[in-house]
Amino acid sequence: MTEFSSTGWIALFSDRQANVEGWDLVTRTALVADTEKGLLKPVTDYPDFQRLVYAHKVIDAIPASPGHRAHWANFEGGTPRTESIIGWLVTERAGVLPLTADGATAEDADLMLEPGEEAPSA
Repeated sequence: MTEFSSTGWIALFSDRQANVEGWDLVTRTALVADTEKGLLKPVTDYPDFQRLVYAHKVIDAIPASPGHRAHWANFEGGTPRTESIIGWLVTERAGVLPLTADGATAEDADLMLEPGEEAPSA
């Protein structure tokens, strides 16, 4: 699931998700992009709409110094994994999320390694 959006909300559907792009000023219904028609539609127009979930609202991004890395001791299948941090996303609630090169956040990593710091051996 996406962890952040421009509004701080994500709409969940039965087989997909969409960023909430705004709110209808009259009905106060969340609006998502209909990419086929090129317009915003209320989530209630979709029969498979399930619910809204809070996501981090990003207000800024800061590049990371070379060498910062995220480390997971037991990644998928129990294998250790270390990935480079390319930046930090600053959220509306004064939090920061480490961002990896694949566009995912590494907030669930076991350790954040500084440049020159080595991951512990198993």
